[in-house]
Amino acid sequence: MKVSEVIWVLSLYLHGVTANMDDGKLCYILDAILVLYGIVLTVLYCRLRMSPAPSGKSGDQAGAGEGIYQGLTPHAQDTYETIQVKKM
Repeated sequence: MKVSEVIWVLSLYLHGVTANMDDGKLCYILDAILVLYGIVLTVLYCRLRMSPAPSGKSGDQAGAGEGIYQGLTPHAQDTYETIQVKKM
């Protein structure tokens, strides 16, 4: 069977299941799915934040005093210039 046929059959099955439920039961099921989704995203986010930074080329440069600001120089003139007002 093709993927589209499987999705079509599952959608018909789920439509039949949800048609037989009360509205309250459906809300509880959807709430449980949302809670599980939130827990999974929180765990993945915590794993990402707690994992050590990859020690690659940028980490070696930062230790040698170089980094993302290498090669940047300040502007020679101000970005904003004052407007000379002529008195009449």
